[in-house]
Amino acid sequence: MTTGPEGFPPRTHPMPPYPGPPPPRPQQPRWAWWLVGIVIPVTGIIVTLLVSGRGSSSDKEPSGAGGTGKGAAATATAAPEKGTPPKVRFSGEVRIELTHGGEEIDLDSAPPIVGQSFKGADINIGATSGDPTIGTEDSALVLAPLPPGSGPVPGEAECAERIEKNGGYHAELTRGARFCVQTQDGRTAYVRTVAAPTNGPVRLSVTVWEQPN
Repeated sequence: MTTGPEGFPPRTHPMPPYPGPPPPRPQQPRWAWWLVGIVIPVTGIIVTLLVSGRGSSSDKEPSGAGGTGKGAAATATAAPEKGTPPKVRFSGEVRIELTHGGEEIDLDSAPPIVGQSFKGADINIGATSGDPTIGTEDSALVLAPLPPGSGPVPGEAECAERIEKNGGYHAELTRGARFCVQTQDGRTAYVRTVAAPTNGPVRLSVTVWEQPN
């Protein structure tokens, strides 16, 4: 036996025990890998659809007032509905005496009121010398002449347009003379002279419409 110094046996170092193989790493179950393989593609498809949807919606033009879509075109080309013509408030003959220089007529009343110097009158008929004349109260430019004769009665809209474009305040009255008049309450009237002798009485055929809606 081999001895060490001074006859002592040699020192021996015990060998550490063998640690053995490393513990196995935990493994994911197979169903987890299947789940990952399904979730990732589905998520990518959803994101793609959302992005493409936002892009297509932003490319569409609005269909409001400034749009050029079918809705805007239909709105722009739709013809406005025509309103119902105003009803006739009065239609008949009015007689004016000239014995006291003439009389005034309130066309807003139904039937029209004829008298001398009263509030609410719309036109006056007088004859101081020569042929009778027709005039408006306070020289308002609401008396529009029409071609003389026995032509068709104009509509309310036509009369209102003639007053707006060619309104005056005074004219001579002769048989067949025709006029459009606007009353103080805003109604439109049509006046045709049936008879206008110098000494009277003057006879007028009058149509007054209700105010338009």
